[in-house]
This record gives sequence, C-alpha cells and structure tokens, in this order.
Amino acid sequence: MTVDSLRLLPSSPSADRDEPPPYSNCPGTSPPKWQPQFEDLTVTSLQRLSTESRRPLDPPPECFSTPSPLRIRSHDFLSFTIPSLSDKLLDGFRVLYPCDLLEKHGITRDDWVRFLEDLTIAARLSAQGRSAVGSRIPPTVFPTHGPFIVRFGVVYDAVFARSPLREVRALLSVWNEGAFERRKLRVSLHVREDRGEKSGYYLLVESL
Repeated sequence: MTVDSLRLLPSSPSADRDEPPPYSNCPGTSPPKWQPQFEDLTVTSLQRLSTESRRPLDPPPECFSTPSPLRIRSHDFLSFTIPSLSDKLLDGFRVLYPCDLLEKHGITRDDWVRFLEDLTIAARLSAQGRSAVGSRIPPTVFPTHGPFIVRFGVVYDAVFARSPLREVRALLSVWNEGAFERRKLRVSLHVREDRGEKSGYYLLVESL
C-alpha cells in the first residue's frame, strides 16, 4: 500500500457518485493500515537458518555495543507490524526490513535480520527445553527438590521451562533494553486473532 492510497479523495461535483469514498466514519469501517516499503529477505533468511547452527545473543549483536545516533527524532514513523509465518512461533516471522526507517535510529539491515532470526532460534530452542536467555532473565521458580541448572543455551530443569511464547518475549526484552529503546524504538509481541481464534502472531514496531 502506498502513501497515495491513504489520502482521502476530495469531493467534486464531477466525481462518480456510484463510487464510495475510500474511508468513512460509518460503523464497521476503519482507516487503511499504513505499512512502510519493505525489503523481503524471508527466503534468504530461512535458507541460512536451515544450514547454520548458532544461538541468540552469542556472540552479542553489534548494535548492543555501537553508539546510538546523536540525534534521533521521536515518533518519526507510524507503528507497523511484522507477521509470523504461521500460527507457530517455531516457524518464525517474515523477515521484512523497512527501508529508510530504522537506519535513522542506528539499526542496520543486518541488525534487523539478526534480531528476527534470533526470535525464531529462541522459540525453537525453547521447544527443545533449552533457553537462550536463561542466565539473563530469571524464569518463574517453583518449589522443587533436587539439583537444577539454568545456564545459557543448555538444557534446564522442566519446572523452569518457558514456553516458546514466554521465551520469545524474554528475548524481546533483552533486545529492547540492549538496542532498541535507547534508539527510541520498541518492539512487542502480540497474538493475531481471526474471528476470535488465534491465527498467529505479529510484532508491533513503534517509534518512541
């Protein structure tokens, strides 16, 4: 969808009265959803994930240590979404890079691809009983007997296990705190519903 398609057409006596306006305040209608121009890197990313073996945050992403731009405008773009590929987090998200938006905040294309791939890997590790952020964000502790281990990228006791949803949200917190929020960005995970039933997930990307 282009920016031109979001503009309301001015009323004109010569306008075709049989054509409804693109948006009205009538009940049941909503304004068109804005999306940036994306570069779709999904196929390349999936191919890389199928052949490479790595863990999220290891090594730490470069944008965690590089300085933020000196001047970043607040609220310089409308929020947009990145959809999941299916109703399972293990399948990951579409790897869409919003052109000419995140560079101003100091997030490169490689940073963004790494971020989206890290979320997919974290979900898959969680399904195997492994945690990508176990040593960084403590999971909920339940009373238990016997030894347990919570370490980065290793199997941990079942009572400490996080679901893929909780693991991805935990990793999101690390990325928000380490890279995004100081660059006036925030990414959050939401459940997508279709007719009242879960149909997948999406990431909401905001300019703060």
